[in-house]
Amino acid sequence: MTERLSSGHSRLDGVLRGGLPANAINMLIGLPGTGKTILAQQFVFANATPERPALYLATVSEPFDKILHYGQTLRFFDPEAIGHTVFYEDLGTVLNERGLAGVLEHVSELIKEHRPGVTVIDSFKALSAYAEGAEYRRFLHELAGRLSAFPTSSFWLGEYGEDEIGIAPEFAVADAIICLSTARAAERETRSLRVLKLRGSDFASGLHGYRLS
Repeated sequence: MTERLSSGHSRLDGVLRGGLPANAINMLIGLPGTGKTILAQQFVFANATPERPALYLATVSEPFDKILHYGQTLRFFDPEAIGHTVFYEDLGTVLNERGLAGVLEHVSELIKEHRPGVTVIDSFKALSAYAEGAEYRRFLHELAGRLSAFPTSSFWLGEYGEDEIGIAPEFAVADAIICLSTARAAERETRSLRVLKLRGSDFASGLHGYRLS
């Protein structure tokens, strides 16, 4: 039986038929404000342990301080876990100074140091601006190989639209793709979650309503 990674929320786990497959590469996509960072942190705090901590890596999209500030308003956020079972790191400086090669090297060092059970990169889409074509594809292949070899459950977050799934090369290596979206009707805004891909596993298809609280 495939080991599952719980979201920490029973209804979402029901949609995922028990959670996401462990040690997979999962992409959380959607426009800004749809809750990708919140959902990733929910997985982080639901699964981080002293033996298999969580590693949350911010790039050049979401300000590092902002992630922590808003995270503290959420019920599942445990301040005592920071620096013990949950580690936040900023990749922005490394990315700007050393590019994708530096990111790859630094991520590898952090994985060896912390041996995480969960690794988040937010925003992953921001990395594509630092290379293109064959160079970016080589980076994706090498990163996916290192993350899978450890192994760790990875979450790659990005402001992708569904039309980019067939274009952006990162989707080819993803084991799971979850899309978050919002729609406004009159004065009401509705939020929907849809599982677009869950390799080797069943899931509840269609749109599933959610709210951020």
